[in-house]
Amino acid sequence: MTPAAQSTTSGPTMELLIDLARRFYLDGQSQVQIARELGIDPSTVSRYLRRAREDGIVRIEIQAPHRRVDELGQELASRFGLKRALVVAGDQDMAPAGADFVSTLLRNHMRLGLSWGRMLSQIVHRLPQSAVSDLDIALLHGGVGNAGPGIQGHELARHVASLYRQSVVTYLHAPLLVDSAEIRDAMLRDGSIRASLRAAANRELALVGIGTLDPDAPLVRYGHLSPRDRDRLLAAGAVGDVSTHFFTADGERVPVLDERLIAVEWEQLEQIPTVVALAGGRAKTHAIVGALRSKLVDILVTDEETARLVIGAATP
Repeated sequence: MTPAAQSTTSGPTMELLIDLARRFYLDGQSQVQIARELGIDPSTVSRYLRRAREDGIVRIEIQAPHRRVDELGQELASRFGLKRALVVAGDQDMAPAGADFVSTLLRNHMRLGLSWGRMLSQIVHRLPQSAVSDLDIALLHGGVGNAGPGIQGHELARHVASLYRQSVVTYLHAPLLVDSAEIRDAMLRDGSIRASLRAAANRELALVGIGTLDPDAPLVRYGHLSPRDRDRLLAAGAVGDVSTHFFTADGERVPVLDERLIAVEWEQLEQIPTVVALAGGRAKTHAIVGALRSKLVDILVTDEETARLVIGAATP
């Protein structure tokens, strides 16, 4: 019996179980081949592999592929001039499929921009680790003082950086909205804030959510938009926002708050080669229509029900 096949009087050693599991599950060796190389019976190999599963050394996971509705995705992409639309089948959670899709877009040394929000947070926290490394991550806009846990941009950026080795984050140490244009102008004279915004504009890929002006929307719910600001936006026809740039259902820009906003400019967001919007839910139908018509978005990830509602809302 070889040293690798040693066992104690009470059974196989942990080292032997790990060795057997690696040979069988990772290297693809047959049980007969393993038995021959280690000088033990094939029945013993089978028994020890079962023991490795029982002891938790080997965990077998069966994961069904995410089902998509490709016809709807093609119709959305064609109707709105998108590079692509990923539509997750109605009975599936959108976040895992969205995360798997986003992971296919990441490349070594990629310059990645991040917004904030609930759906974006769900997808970011499902991103799988991979061999991708050296991401250059930047925030597309300033932060908010109060929000639900785990949805703020700096939290999402930190989490993404932790997944991909040697990644770095350029933080934007400024609020999202300030009280006046004078305060914004003063803050933009700060060299570190200007540098962070320049970095944010120089992105290859941006991940954003699509917000609404509903009472439950984070901007409204957590008080970042005052009732007066919300009323002004609604009066101007705003139905939603991408990175706090508001638009109408026809995709027209609503610059009501721009003079107080610390974020990449609308035109800079347009220039990012690939902006991926992650949004779903009946309540976001008109906001998604407006976002797609605004041409700020290149790729949409959504669910089947929302996709059908968006197509219906955009049909004359």
